[in-house]
Parts: sequence; structure tokens; C-alpha cells
Amino acid sequence: MNPIFYILVTLFFTSIIWSVIFLMSWYTLGKKQYAMLWTIAFAFSACQWATMLAEPLFNSHTLYWMLGSSFSVGSVLLGTWGHCIRVNSGIKIRYLIISAIVTLAAVYYFTAIYVHVGLFMSLYVYYDVILLVLNAVIIFRHKQKSLPAEIGASITYTLCGLLLFVAASIALLQGSQVNEEYIALYTLINFITVPTAHVGMAVFIIFMMASDLAEKMNHLAMSDELTGCLNRRGFYNKSQEQLKDKLNNYNYVSLIYWDIDKFKKINDEFGHAGGDLVLVEAAKIMQNCINPCDLFGRIGGEEFALLIARNDESTAKDLPEKLRSALASYPIHFNDKVINVTASFGVINIKCNKTTIESAINEADKALYHAKNEGRNQVAHVNTLN
Repeated sequence: MNPIFYILVTLFFTSIIWSVIFLMSWYTLGKKQYAMLWTIAFAFSACQWATMLAEPLFNSHTLYWMLGSSFSVGSVLLGTWGHCIRVNSGIKIRYLIISAIVTLAAVYYFTAIYVHVGLFMSLYVYYDVILLVLNAVIIFRHKQKSLPAEIGASITYTLCGLLLFVAASIALLQGSQVNEEYIALYTLINFITVPTAHVGMAVFIIFMMASDLAEKMNHLAMSDELTGCLNRRGFYNKSQEQLKDKLNNYNYVSLIYWDIDKFKKINDEFGHAGGDLVLVEAAKIMQNCINPCDLFGRIGGEEFALLIARNDESTAKDLPEKLRSALASYPIHFNDKVINVTASFGVINIKCNKTTIESAINEADKALYHAKNEGRNQVAHVNTLN
């Protein structure tokens, strides 16, 4: 029996298996929309291979080719849609759908009305190639540092796109009539490329989903559930990781340690719900006053820490007072009551790249203790850590 038959059978069952795997991933990993789109994409692939297997049963070659090309375009389109959603791409999916409709309309025209073998065999493949390369770009570029699975997926999509481009160009070279030599070469490239790419894409997508889950779990492990900022572990880890880089690239690096004044009294008067609201609102006020690159974390209870880096010393030195004033002038509404909140701040300037975040926090805590003793709602500075 023709070896192509066995390849098609393998692709058919492989597509069904991958479709089931992605369906399970959708169900178990939070019912992400992109996982469902990938599920349907592989189901479309299974339909494409089933159509090719059933070619002898079609009375009309026109219907056979129109179905097969439609499933191919649909599969790649759905897969691309899934990648766009995963990376929050700004690409408008409606444009991809419109271009798919136009492409298939052209394929139908050159298949059923004005028969041109080269065009109806190549046009939909060219469309697939464009989307495959687009996938490679959006996967690779959505992060500054791509995950290994993303790099692997980008390479696989690119190589597959290049080989399919060659196959489509060979098909186009036939012109309007069938050329058996070109058909043989087209078939060879297709059936070398497609099975390998099919498995490679699916494996790397699964790895990407697993990496996304691992990143999410790591983010949860390092985030404070109440305020959304870094927790103690997250702040210590990220601050120590970034401290040397900040010292090398900025003129002034400081750690600001602060806590909310008389927080126990707030809890006693307004309950834990009121206390939680104060923590959340205080964190928001601080985050609105700092830069995106600053590290902000809740160290525990009502205590927070902030690692900042500035090139202008006066701007850096003025920031703690700006934070203190912003919090003190912002009344927090709880039910029908108003909670007036203040905080005390301890600040330490860091100059030595051998300094640990723990030692910086210890020194800043001494300054904070001094601010409390001086009457609270104040900023206190301590000597630079060299």
C-alpha cells in the first residue's frame, strides 16, 4: 500500500490525540480560551487528514480540494488566534479571518470555475505560511526574555513555514496544468515537513502551557494575596537579584522601609475588614507615586519596603516625603466612616554592591524606629551603606 496512506493515517490519529490532550489541558489548566482554540485547531487538522484519506470516495475532485484546503486554513487560523490571545497580541483577528475568507474564495474560484492547478494548490499554502511565520514572531517577541519552549516553537514554526513556502512555490510552477514531476516533489516536501512540524508544534505548545503555569505559580508564591504587591519572599529575592544592576546603572539607590502608624488601633476600631482595606488602599497610593521599575513589597503585617533607583539625587531624597504626604492627605472611606491614615518611614542610601537586602532593611528599620519615637508620620534617614 502507498506509504502516503500510512502517513495520513498517522497524522489523523495523532491530530485526534493532540486534540484530546489540549481539551484536557483546557479543562485542567483554568479553561483558557487559547487552549480551546488549539483543541479545535487540531480537530480541524484531523478533519483535513480524514478528507485526504477519503479522497477515493469523492465523486468530485473540486469538493475534495475545497474541503481539504478549508480545513487546512481553518486549523492554522485557529492556532494563530490562540497564540494571539495567549500573548495579548494587538493583532486584530478579524483581519486574519477576512484574509482567510478571501484566500479560500480564490482557491474555490481556481478550483471550480477557472481551473488553474498551480494557483488552487499554492494559494492556501501561502496563507498558511504567512500565519506560521506570524506565529513565530508573536511567540518570540512578546517577552524580553523568551522561554525555552517559546524559542523552540518559534524555530519550528519558522522552519515549517519556509519548507511549506518551497512546496507552494513548486506547486505554483506547474502553471494551469498538472505536472507530475512537480506534484511528486510537492508531495515529498509536504510529507517530510508536515508530520515532523505537526508533532513539534504540539509538543512545544504543551511545554509553553506548562511554563505559563509554572510562571503563574511562581508569581503567586512571591505575591501578597491581599495587596497584590510582592510578599516578603518575593521582595527579598527580586531586590537582591536587581540590586547590583541598579547600583551599576543609577547614581542613587535607596531602600525605604515604612509601616502604618497605630495599625492595631485601626483594626480594633474598624475590624479586620477595615484594616485590610487600609492596607490595600495604602499600597495603591504608594504604587501610584513610584516608577514601574521600583520594587515594592509587603514585608509583613502593616510593614512595607520599597527599593528605588534614580539618577537625580534630589528626586530620590524627596520621594519618601512625597509618599508620606500622599498617604496622610488621602482619607480612606470604610462603610459610612472615614479612616485617616499616616505612616512612618525609614530610609537608607545604598552604595556598595556587596550590600544585602537584609542588611539594608535592618538599617532602614532603625531609621523607622527613630521616626516612630519622634512622633510618627515622619521620614527618618540613616547613614549610607558603603
